[in-house]
Amino acid sequence: MSAWRIYVIGAFVFMAAGIAITFLGDKGHFVRWLALHRTPFADYYFYHVTKLGEEYGFIIIGILLWLKSWRRMIVIPLLGGLVTVVTYLLKEWFQHERPFLYLERTGWEGPLGVLDYQVLSGHASFPSGHSMAAWALFTLTAALIRKPWVSFVCLFLAASVSLSRVYLIAHFLRDTIAGAAVGFALGYALYYFFDNMMKKRELSQAFTQKDA
Repeated sequence: MSAWRIYVIGAFVFMAAGIAITFLGDKGHFVRWLALHRTPFADYYFYHVTKLGEEYGFIIIGILLWLKSWRRMIVIPLLGGLVTVVTYLLKEWFQHERPFLYLERTGWEGPLGVLDYQVLSGHASFPSGHSMAAWALFTLTAALIRKPWVSFVCLFLAASVSLSRVYLIAHFLRDTIAGAAVGFALGYALYYFFDNMMKKRELSQAFTQKDA
């Protein structure tokens, strides 16, 4: 099985499982379940891994790609800008409440904050920007570097970021699944555009050298 197929199948399984879980109860049931099953290790892991859905993830992947090819690195800031715009527009359009408001409204008396992570409120929950950014970034990475171990690492980290948003009570599960789907589409779309552009450039150079 090819490395890219591994990634695509893994992404589909994760999203399908997430969608299935959303049908098991109300929109907050998975948030409550995670809150009641926290561990010290999970607290620290999700507290830190969620940052891969921020500029830190783009910087790390950008540097790694730059070490391999500066042309590949160029797509990272482009992807970051694209994700930022799409996230803003979708959040403004849907205006869904955060889990904190939902839990407060339903009388939740269980745990909320994780370490010193600020529990978010307001109406910018759908879709998850962190989940979208992570899946866009790791989808692009898996498409650019088609090695099985890269696909597995990218899948694990992207899924971890998505779960971290629910664990930190920043999003509902459906927010992160929607973010993952949009992020996957954005990451692959930019890869497809970049790959075709590079092929046309190589073809043009080949014809130029032949004419010379």
